[in-house]
Amino acid sequence: MRRAAVTVIASIAFCGTTLAGPAYTPPRLAAARTMEAPGDLRAAATELLAAASAGDVNGIGKWLASTISVVSGNLDLSLPRAVTLAGPWESAKSQVAELGNSTGGDWDLPPKVDIGAFLTRMELDFISQSLTDGQSWGTDPAIDGAICTYALGTVDPAEVKRAARALKTSGDNFVGVTREIELFDAMENGKPVGELVPGLLYATDYDAETAVGWTAFHLPSGGIGFGKVGGDEFERPYASGLCFSRQPSGQWAVVAQASTGI
Repeated sequence: MRRAAVTVIASIAFCGTTLAGPAYTPPRLAAARTMEAPGDLRAAATELLAAASAGDVNGIGKWLASTISVVSGNLDLSLPRAVTLAGPWESAKSQVAELGNSTGGDWDLPPKVDIGAFLTRMELDFISQSLTDGQSWGTDPAIDGAICTYALGTVDPAEVKRAARALKTSGDNFVGVTREIELFDAMENGKPVGELVPGLLYATDYDAETAVGWTAFHLPSGGIGFGKVGGDEFERPYASGLCFSRQPSGQWAVVAQASTGI
């Protein structure tokens, strides 16, 4: 899952004073570090993509390290990400199939399915998406020294847990923003009551009725504010993609696979 979409409830505009609610400390969100991938890494990624598109499992195996760190995240940001080392495998076929079980999201097996073929297809699709989704290359703090097909900002799960507990809400209700967003006590002709700024995570309030294009947020000082903001202006520290490191031979290889599940 690359980026969670924010659901906005279409309704009549809410008018009235700011709703009551507890205060909380917004968790800090460290900026993601992006970078330009070296030319030979881009060439390696192009070959890997071609192999995935062609269903060439052995061709994919050429670009996979013998052991791979599997990084698993959760939509609930109060839960820490888990890193486990998988491998080595007997063959590229078994490696690709096993990695297909670590692509994030939620799915049901079709009846009478060949589980190996199903998981292989999941991994082929994951590789293709990771290399074509348009994200910037960058780093993941969980994988030292690697260059990833995404850039991940970091957050302390303990800070999210404290804020969620104060609000009696879930850790998956927190979002960052890519620009300053002014908040109002009502969606129509409202008075300013605060603003959201990049670098922090704010709790959304999906119990409040909102019109299309508006989102309700818990104000750090207490109460609710309404902001006119689109889903593409939200920032969440979710990761999905591949991380590469240069091997002793000089060749680049996938050393980690990161995903975010429910």
